[in-house]
Amino acid sequence: MDRSIRRLGAASLLALIGLCMPALADEVFRIGAEDDWYPFTAYRDGQVQGMSVDIVRAAFAASDTRIELLPYPYSRCIELTRTGQLAGCFNTSPDARIAAEYRLPAEALFSDDILLWANKDQAKPIDDLQQLAGRQIAVTIGYEYGTAFDTLQGVQRVPVRRDYNGFLMLQHGRVEFTAAYRGTARALFQEHPELAGQFVPVATLHQPRLYLSFSRYHAQAETLLERFDHGMRAIKANGRYQQILAQWQHQQAAD
Repeated sequence: MDRSIRRLGAASLLALIGLCMPALADEVFRIGAEDDWYPFTAYRDGQVQGMSVDIVRAAFAASDTRIELLPYPYSRCIELTRTGQLAGCFNTSPDARIAAEYRLPAEALFSDDILLWANKDQAKPIDDLQQLAGRQIAVTIGYEYGTAFDTLQGVQRVPVRRDYNGFLMLQHGRVEFTAAYRGTARALFQEHPELAGQFVPVATLHQPRLYLSFSRYHAQAETLLERFDHGMRAIKANGRYQQILAQWQHQQAAD
């Protein structure tokens, strides 16, 4: 290897590699973003926004790829991606089915804990998920909660449109538990003071990494996946990724 190449930093090497990637000209690619999962991804004030939105945009910008983010309910978003009408959709917690039906990049967007929440005055720790047999648990339509919970038999899953609805059902005693990510629950409690201080986690269902899933049928999905991974490696190398995480963590602490 030439000495000048060896002296290149990680970010410079990634930029050099990017020159060899297939050109996508000025085409704009449609990526689906779930519309109600703040602070990660949501449609608010007329635009798609959130932590993973900033990560996705930064990654594609770093690989000189133009995208348009379109907001959908998650179940609709992931189905449009599965059939190739969208190139990709986020945020996905992969399981065996997801891995079989979608293309998954090497680089995850972020990670967070999925918790089982109960009313504070009735909360008892759940040490074994088998204790949930026969219990009513609110779950958001289309979400994955990890293989251990998703394959658990005997649970009465009550589908809801949004995490917020799950907490409302829990608040009014219509379910015994609701499943929600730590980050989204924290944001909901800040945005809706009537929910604050009423619920506590009693079990960790899963500690997943969240992904941008790509279609197996969209003509450019494989190339877009490569460009996304390239961009993710670039923004991790130049510090932009860590900056985005810090910005959102600071914002949530201030809210």
